[in-house]
Amino acid sequence: MAPITPECDLLDSALKNKTILPSWRSIFTRITTSPAPSLPTLSRISTFLAAPSSRAALLACHDPFPPPSAASKADFEKRTAAINFTAADAPDQPAAAGSLPPIAELKDAALELSRTLNIDEVSALRIVVLERQKKPAKELLAAQGGDGEFGNVGALGSSLRVTDLQNTEEDKIKTLFERVELYLCERRYVIKVAAVLVRAALCADDKKNVWSEAGRKFVEDALGEGNMMESVVESIDKRWRAGAKNREGLPEWVRTRTGDGTERGQQVAYAWQKQTLTETIHLLQLLFLLLYRPADEVTATLVMTWFKLMQDSGFLSHWIYKPLAGNREIENLYVYCQGLVSIVSLTVLQLPKALDCLRDEFKKPSSQQSSVTPPATGPASPPRTVPTISDKAFYIKHPTAIKVLTECILATMHHPGSSLAATAFVCIIDHLHRLVEVNTDWSDDEGIAPKRGSGAVNLYSALLPELFPTTVQAGLLQIARVGFKHMLTVATVLLEPSEQTSAGVGFALHCEEDGLRMKNVLAHMFRKTQTYGEFSGSLVAVAFLVADVEYTERSEFRQFLEHDAAPERSAAAMLLDHNNDDLEDDWSGSPARKFWQDPGAAVLLDRAKNRFPYEPLLFLQTLRGHATENTAATEYLTSMNSYTQELPPRFKEYEGVGDDDDDEVAEIQLTADLTLFAPRSGSLFDDEMDPNGVYTSLGGIVIPAGTHGIVTSTGGGRTVVAWQFQYNALPMLGRVLECALSSSTASLGDLGSTEGVTEIVALLTMLIASSREFAACEARLPGHYGLPQVLEDASDILGRNKDVVSIIFDLLDSALNRAASPDPFFIAGLQFVDSLVHISPQRVWPYLARSALLERHGRGGAFARILTSVETVRGTYEITLTCLGLFESLVEEAIRSAAQHSASRNSKSLVLASASKQPHRTGTGALGVSDSVQRDILAGFTRVAVDIFESYRGYKYIDIAQKLALGTKLARIFTRILDYVYGVDESAGPGNAALKLTGVLAPSAEHLVSVFLSAEGSELPLEPILGALSDGVHTPESSLYLRSLTAWITTVTAVVDFSDILVRVRLYLALPPSQLEKRLYAAAPALAKLYAADERYRVHVLELLESLVKAAGSHEEEPPSLLGHLGSECANHLVTLLGALDAPYDDVDVETRIWDLVAAVVSCKQQGMSILLLRGETLRSNGAANKTPKKKSMLSLCLDALVDLDRLPVAKALAMLNAVATAQNFWSLAMSDLGAHPRFLSALTKHIETLTIEFLPADTTAIHTEKAQRIAVAAHIARILALYFHARRASTADAPFFQQLLPRLNFYFTQAVKITGYRASLHAHLQHNFEAKWPGVKLSQIRKTRLRRPQYGADAFYDVTLGSAVLGGDPAWDGGRADSYRAEVAQANVNLCVVQAQVSLLEAWTLLATELTAFAAGSPELAAKLVDMAAACLRENIAAGLPAPIFAHIVQQRAEFAFVVVRRLHVALERSLALRAVFDVAWKAIHSNAAAFRAALAAADMGYYRSVLRILYLALTSLASDKPPPSEFAFTVLNLLDLVVAKGFTDLATAAHAHPARSNPQDIALLTAILQAALRLHPNMAEIHSGLSAHLADAGTVRAATTLFSWAPAGDAEGDGAVYADLAARFLLELSTAPVVAEHLAVEGTLNALTASHLCAHLAVAPAPLPPRLHAIWARALLPLALTLLATIGARVGREIAAFLVFFRARLRAALAAWAKPEHVLLANVEEGVNVAMILALVGKLGGRREVEALEVGGEVEVAEEGVAYLLAHRNYLGALVVAGTEEEEGMGQGLVERVEEGLRTVAGLLEGEEE
Repeated sequence: MAPITPECDLLDSALKNKTILPSWRSIFTRITTSPAPSLPTLSRISTFLAAPSSRAALLACHDPFPPPSAASKADFEKRTAAINFTAADAPDQPAAAGSLPPIAELKDAALELSRTLNIDEVSALRIVVLERQKKPAKELLAAQGGDGEFGNVGALGSSLRVTDLQNTEEDKIKTLFERVELYLCERRYVIKVAAVLVRAALCADDKKNVWSEAGRKFVEDALGEGNMMESVVESIDKRWRAGAKNREGLPEWVRTRTGDGTERGQQVAYAWQKQTLTETIHLLQLLFLLLYRPADEVTATLVMTWFKLMQDSGFLSHWIYKPLAGNREIENLYVYCQGLVSIVSLTVLQLPKALDCLRDEFKKPSSQQSSVTPPATGPASPPRTVPTISDKAFYIKHPTAIKVLTECILATMHHPGSSLAATAFVCIIDHLHRLVEVNTDWSDDEGIAPKRGSGAVNLYSALLPELFPTTVQAGLLQIARVGFKHMLTVATVLLEPSEQTSAGVGFALHCEEDGLRMKNVLAHMFRKTQTYGEFSGSLVAVAFLVADVEYTERSEFRQFLEHDAAPERSAAAMLLDHNNDDLEDDWSGSPARKFWQDPGAAVLLDRAKNRFPYEPLLFLQTLRGHATENTAATEYLTSMNSYTQELPPRFKEYEGVGDDDDDEVAEIQLTADLTLFAPRSGSLFDDEMDPNGVYTSLGGIVIPAGTHGIVTSTGGGRTVVAWQFQYNALPMLGRVLECALSSSTASLGDLGSTEGVTEIVALLTMLIASSREFAACEARLPGHYGLPQVLEDASDILGRNKDVVSIIFDLLDSALNRAASPDPFFIAGLQFVDSLVHISPQRVWPYLARSALLERHGRGGAFARILTSVETVRGTYEITLTCLGLFESLVEEAIRSAAQHSASRNSKSLVLASASKQPHRTGTGALGVSDSVQRDILAGFTRVAVDIFESYRGYKYIDIAQKLALGTKLARIFTRILDYVYGVDESAGPGNAALKLTGVLAPSAEHLVSVFLSAEGSELPLEPILGALSDGVHTPESSLYLRSLTAWITTVTAVVDFSDILVRVRLYLALPPSQLEKRLYAAAPALAKLYAADERYRVHVLELLESLVKAAGSHEEEPPSLLGHLGSECANHLVTLLGALDAPYDDVDVETRIWDLVAAVVSCKQQGMSILLLRGETLRSNGAANKTPKKKSMLSLCLDALVDLDRLPVAKALAMLNAVATAQNFWSLAMSDLGAHPRFLSALTKHIETLTIEFLPADTTAIHTEKAQRIAVAAHIARILALYFHARRASTADAPFFQQLLPRLNFYFTQAVKITGYRASLHAHLQHNFEAKWPGVKLSQIRKTRLRRPQYGADAFYDVTLGSAVLGGDPAWDGGRADSYRAEVAQANVNLCVVQAQVSLLEAWTLLATELTAFAAGSPELAAKLVDMAAACLRENIAAGLPAPIFAHIVQQRAEFAFVVVRRLHVALERSLALRAVFDVAWKAIHSNAAAFRAALAAADMGYYRSVLRILYLALTSLASDKPPPSEFAFTVLNLLDLVVAKGFTDLATAAHAHPARSNPQDIALLTAILQAALRLHPNMAEIHSGLSAHLADAGTVRAATTLFSWAPAGDAEGDGAVYADLAARFLLELSTAPVVAEHLAVEGTLNALTASHLCAHLAVAPAPLPPRLHAIWARALLPLALTLLATIGARVGREIAAFLVFFRARLRAALAAWAKPEHVLLANVEEGVNVAMILALVGKLGGRREVEALEVGGEVEVAEEGVAYLLAHRNYLGALVVAGTEEEEGMGQGLVERVEEGLRTVAGLLEGEEE
């Protein structure tokens, strides 16, 4: 191992900076987990892999922990020297969980571990650090949860466990064993990481594997260090031979602990033996990858070392020292080694290169200095000797290596494990022997002499006789006879999955990560050697298996082919020039393609064909195995030239060809037509021959006369003949199926049997699935695609109205109807149906509608019947999995056809050129069924699937992989259905799912909701979900059977995701809390432990917890306590793990989810958990706070990280800022002051100070997205600052911070109110063109709902994936062009992201600016900026011209923002002329579009203009002064009164009648206030009064006001009518204050119009006391109006006033009489008394004393005078009677009494004057 340089190592950082140290296991997990990691994670892992210590460990992965040395000791002392650590570096005491102890303690522990394991001290120190850092996860897994059923669920124990710990010594032993176990784990995974890097180097396309560069670098480093393959082989040899030394071969730490015979000794022996075997397996896997496409030479040394070990160990079949020989797991590892070593041994021989090398050597002329031949010395030279060849040469050139190989093969040829290598060896030596023979001149009289120009004959001709005790031919024949037979057996075992290997027992290629590569190696060897054995079923079986691709594994196989490129395209293979020669044949690519390209391999198929259809299964199976190459297989079938059959009894119409004297005729010729298939019944002229003379139109198949045949057998009285003629086999296969349907297969033999029919259907299925049409339809490639040609050919001679598809459908339905026992045809038939789902859905849907597969209308139900009666009994579930695969395909196809059904629902024709449909199909008929039938079919599948999901965990399983596959498929299908139905189309609403574009899945989704989200009922459907959580917690740790482990993890994550979407659907549909949520809360400890169990679960667990918390917090009831269900211990450990974030990898997705969870917890009424997250207080088990020092809270971690905001990934920064803002909003009292953090607020404001965002035309989608996120960051910062100021209540103490802050906020002042970059034309044209192109689909139907998590980017708002599914078949959607609809939708998404971010910024800036107004009084600069900003808001609204309704909210919000700021400034600055600019802009906002303003008033749509009018009012009140306003301003005010008051009131009055539900009385009050403010701008504003009067007359305002007053019903005292009457009367009162306008009111007969109303009639006679509203109308509106008119106009209006007083005589008397002995005194009563007294006095003064006397109120006046005088004389008594009538009066306090006294004195004075 190379020396470690501390400068580049992460260990120092872990010691000093307390960073997390990555382990090799976690590195392996990260680089093998899909999808690709985030950029920070990629950078962290790449840095780790490039570190010298990591590089050294990888290059020496076979021995990554070297023994101690002087250099390692010095390095260790340097790292741990006390001088390197300051007091700040020392950990807290006592050390918290996961934190490091003092360096001295670490040093002692590392030295002890180094001595124990005999490893270098630095590596031991690394192990110790890793063990300490992993404690939180272990403690969480072992923690006690809450009181629920999952409180004590825990993970699997260690293989080196210590039980019943009783003392400190036992604690030390436990810690040692934990470290040893970690050491063993690191040894395994460093090998696995090396293998992953080599595998990445083999990837042809760097874009598909982000680790390709690291892989190539590793391979380059390995080349620089020497031949890594040799080192690996030597390491395997060393490990295995150590067992031959019995106990002496054990490491010291193992030997000292296994000799006592105790249980602990057995545990150590088990751990060591398992570790050694596992390491050996991993090294074998790595060796295979290195050999698969070697970047270095496979040397003689390597081959000799390898095969000597194979000979000595019997291909690793025995090991002398077996301390646990009876242990099943250990024995299984032995079996695994033996299976793997057989493949690796075959790969070591490098068969393709060996054959090419031999050919090249024999092609070299003798004058050329071959690597195996010395230079020629001329004819007179002495006999040449064999030269010495380097051990580093390719092994086939090295005689000794060949001898060692031969010895091994001869010694082990009877061992099955050697059979693969032995067969390849025979191929190589046989090839060599033939080359020697071909290149040797046997005509020389002196003996054997090499031909001229041959350079290798001398060496090999001398070598070959030495290899075998007899002749070469005899030796090879002996090996071939034994080895080939064993090879077929071994190959079958390796290739065909068995129940044992599927369950994790033994070895099989399908369980290997590189199983397909190993299969390629085996396939190549078989192609080269298949002629060595006799033609048999086992030979054909292997030929089938080496090339076969299961129907369900096609996707995986395609991905493999994309990665496994040819050598010339592989970067790894180009590292050495000398190893870069093209091979004639290699291992990469598709084995089926290599088969068709290899003339020798095709001989096997010909041999099978020559026996077809007499022995059909062998041919059909072989062809099916190679049918992935569709073109070649189809051409072979359509150009058959042999037909083998047993002649019918008594058939004699043939004659011999050749010598008539022969007793046995080998070749015959037909003398008459031979009918193979009788034609169907028909007329005489219907049955016509095809041009080739084989097929007839009625389905007859005839061999014409004159056809020659070869007699192959005459035994048993029957003659078997192979007829030689050309024909297309596909029509014949179709005819066989037709006969099978009619049970007319007696004469067909095996071809018509169930097995034969099954093979035919399976062959057709694979031909369909490998066709160009199928690939195009599956990928949704644009274009028109018909059915594959094979289906048309197979239907050529079938009956009318029949084709092969209908025949197979009928066969399947017939089999389903009698489904009482397992039938292999079920799977073949269902897969055939599945293959047609996308390519011909119009055939599949009608079939399923009438099929017996599902129960519909009381018939069918074969799916459920087969499951319950057949598969659950047998424990195998291939049929169920196939049905679920079909269900999954149907769900996708239903979405693809959604546009057609949507069009039919809208009664419009839709022509959709779809890749999954036949061309030009329209309407419902395009799919053969209506959408209601589709819904029924899918709902039927869903019901069966739900039933399976409820019970599948309790089924019997022979293959555990099937259980995992069932769980994964079911959960994913359910998740997809819910996401499709509820994840898009918000316009339809949650309750109208059937109307959505994806409504075909609505019944299925509703069934899922009813089953899994019920508030009551059975909990059986929830058990699989909870069981999956338990499975996840108990996820096994294994570096073997990784495909099975991946399936385990995939199942758990799929179920967790299903749970997550269920919870979110419940929240989306606003349903009551379900039992699922209750059970999930009870399972909270399991969820927490699942987070710790494996890194791959983290994101899924975090999303589920977030959804749970949000859903529970949304309900009115108090949500369940997350902390209570977790329990204090579990919660503490979970928060500790969350606090570590995703260190050291910093994965953005993981950390974003962590902060989203924190935000959800603090905002959703989770008090206990919120305190734990925000304050970091560790809780005891009993709930009391722990006395140990507090650890850093999540909030502190967040604040510390945000100090470096500029360096954080923007997505993570957004989540962190949101968490801080949310916590501050909900828990400000529980949080420490943000200002107390030394750098947090400064970092945020500095970020804003330097922030500049400008959108450029050249910006890409990624740049636009990033800029949108940066705007969102600015919004969060504004929100945090606003909440900070709000929580502190701005004071003088904030002045210094404010002075520093203000200059840094320029970005907000200049940019925050602008909505820039909105592409109005893009959105308008996109929607119009989209809906014109696809009339049945609306753009809004693919818009995501709030069910989906928000995101930024090209898929943010509109679901591009759904769009591709629905419309992808049309070239207009995505034809690979920049102007496609898909590209435009993506652009629209990005553009909406930008707009949404700017809206968020506007909202946040509103909060911050509102808080900043508190400082406006003391900062003229701020006041000026705020005024300018308010004006800017209105200017943006004027200039933007943004279309409604998209931006109606934005426009209104900006107006409201401006109003809030202006109101705050109005209070702070009082009468400031600074608001003049705001007035001008506000007036322009109305005047510039007067028509829109009046339309909004008339429609009662005042949302936006209400804020603008409020701003006008505040500006007018602030502009009032003693100085007369300029004339220009006066006329502006007049224009304002014309448009806003005169015309506006008329419009509002009309709207109140036309739109009573939308009308708001406050708007009329606002106009009245504006009128009042305008009339009071200056005492001398008479010049505008006359203009106002004219405008009022033109607009009919007064009539509108009186009409509005008259609409009030008489008896409705508090209704809207009374409110509008009150407002109308007050408006008239305000108008009356202007003399000219008062004249106009008098002319209009306003008082007469008012008194003529029903309301006034009621007021005149209503008994006292009046209701408050009516009293206000009388006392504060009508009475003051009459008084004002009288005072302004005088006697000219006396008649009207007198009539008014007479009309309200009763009201006047009641008002005066009320003062006789009042029970309480209101200010309103006082004002009423003042007005009554004043109007009586004024009428009398103007000469109307007679009118006053006519009122007959003299007695009441005296009573009132006495009562008032009494109250004034008894002030204390009066104070006790005074009562506040409004909130404003309540705030007046003692001032209210004073106001009352003042009013009463006025009343008394007026009444006395009246008497006088």
